[in-house]
Amino acid sequence: MAIPEDIQLSWLSSFLAVVNQGTFTAAARTTRRAQPRVSAHIAALEEVLHVRLFDRGARGVNLTEAGHRLLPHARAALAEVRAGMDSVESLEGALQGNVIVGSFPGASGVLLAPLIKRFRAAHTGVSVELHEGDPGWLEDAVAGSDIDLAVRVADIPQRHKEVVSRHLFDERIHLAIPADHPLADVDASPTVLRDRSLIVTGAPAEGWTDFTERLAESGITPARITNVAHPTTVIALVRARLGIGLLGEMAASITAFGDVLTKPLPQPRWVREIHVYWNSKRQLSTAAAAFLDALESTAPQPR
Repeated sequence: MAIPEDIQLSWLSSFLAVVNQGTFTAAARTTRRAQPRVSAHIAALEEVLHVRLFDRGARGVNLTEAGHRLLPHARAALAEVRAGMDSVESLEGALQGNVIVGSFPGASGVLLAPLIKRFRAAHTGVSVELHEGDPGWLEDAVAGSDIDLAVRVADIPQRHKEVVSRHLFDERIHLAIPADHPLADVDASPTVLRDRSLIVTGAPAEGWTDFTERLAESGITPARITNVAHPTTVIALVRARLGIGLLGEMAASITAFGDVLTKPLPQPRWVREIHVYWNSKRQLSTAAAAFLDALESTAPQPR
């Protein structure tokens, strides 16, 4: 039976690189190792565990059931080691390490971009990576230790018990219309959305139905709902006069301009909570904890 001391961290690093990159060649490139070295690491790991971790085929490599079971633990193990090293290095006074933050487009542009710039300037020994994804991916990434912190809407039920969150701020929801649209001079009421073509962000097949629950709760049945992945697409379709858009205030502030007008819908129904998420089973590194503090102190205050 294998014991932890039998496994080297470099083997786990190569294992994760193959998972993330999809091929041994790409994994070798990202880890700056020769491909035979990466292959040797995987072979050694498989030998110690007495299992096959990958199915090799003409179209690349795929995880076996054993590989899937090892994956979250390998990620967590390397994340904990890196966090410990960062913490020790930070004893000398200056923060050290790497912080990986996940977010959605509106918060990335309005909240996180300037915060990351200030944080990097204040802590030159810390690198901050930003990754965007839909709410489900962000939670999965936190649970799997792929990212340290995630900023996302709290509307969607959580799937992972180990993922916890704290309220950051509330964001108003805006409608977007062409500037010369008849609704431009009308109060932004949900009733104006009835029997109209709407454009919203979301992926219903993945359980992400941004704003559609609020429409149902308001008793509003649109003529059609078009789901897109990005708020810039919402604005582009509005500009093409293909419907009325619904999007968060932050995204509206950086995507709508010129011939597109945005107007806030009434509170409290058309306000959504934005939370920050992390993995409760994993201690945040000193750098990640400092970034969380900076994030919470930077979050918009209630108006």
